[in-house]
Amino acid sequence: MSSAILRFLGAAVAAFSYFAAGTLSAGNPGCPDFTERGPLDPWNLRVIVVEQPERLADALRAVRTLGANTLSTHSAPDAATAAQARAAGVHYIAYMTTREVEHVAADPAARDRLASVPDVSGIYYEDDETVEGYTTPEDQRRTYETLKEIFPGALVLHPTRLDPIASDPGYLDAVYRPEYTDAVTPYFYPVGTTVLGTAAEEDSWQPRLEFLLSEIARRTPGDVPVLPVLQAFEQDGFPVDAAFLAKQFEVYARVWPGNGNAAAYAWGGSAEDAPLVGFAFRPRVREGVRTLFRRLARRECGRPEDRETGRRTLRAV
Repeated sequence: MSSAILRFLGAAVAAFSYFAAGTLSAGNPGCPDFTERGPLDPWNLRVIVVEQPERLADALRAVRTLGANTLSTHSAPDAATAAQARAAGVHYIAYMTTREVEHVAADPAARDRLASVPDVSGIYYEDDETVEGYTTPEDQRRTYETLKEIFPGALVLHPTRLDPIASDPGYLDAVYRPEYTDAVTPYFYPVGTTVLGTAAEEDSWQPRLEFLLSEIARRTPGDVPVLPVLQAFEQDGFPVDAAFLAKQFEVYARVWPGNGNAAAYAWGGSAEDAPLVGFAFRPRVREGVRTLFRRLARRECGRPEDRETGRRTLRAV
């Protein structure tokens, strides 16, 4: 699986507050709007991933109506993008490579410029010069600590590629370090031509996904949030319907009961960018994103005791 298919995320598992009370949101009736907001809550993440800069404006117009509260890009922190996200009422997650962070750490002027970018709610990182998923523990530690120093109020995320678990017995012991991410962020896109074989939506791909997730779960402390990265694109020849997102989320819920986080990968590209077509251009998949995110938003905006019960359940796994 190419790192282009990973392109996702970025991002103090401290007890962050959610959003200060505000006006009600038209996108999420009953939820506070983001006119006054605090740090991004690692237990309340509904993320839309946008890789192509040319698709950003369209995604920002749609993000709230889909029930999302966060936009993730595949570009370094940028003040203009941060301002656009804030105007749209969502949080902003940027991306950096381990080498970019290493350069910034060694250059005080570059560090100051990066730290001056406002409204960065999170950053996800990876080593793009090695095999995808194999960022070394030392690079993870150095990158995580540097980003936490520069953006102390932001989430710092390191995605975990799942498919090597099935082919490399030493993979997780060698590279999986949940202490260097503020939310465990696993990804495997189960329908289409995958590293582990070919599957259609109607095939039995759920047991494979559950096995991969279970291997992660048994190595993960119970108090670490989990951000599932769900396949929200369609590969040519492998159509998916509106229920596909929920089917994936149900597998994650069996492994991590009470989890209320999800990320939809990815907004673009169009049919012209085949073989992978983003949910912006597949109405069925887009409706699946909207249905899942709004369900999670209603749960988060419900009674406080319900929200806390869900979080205690996740932490206890």
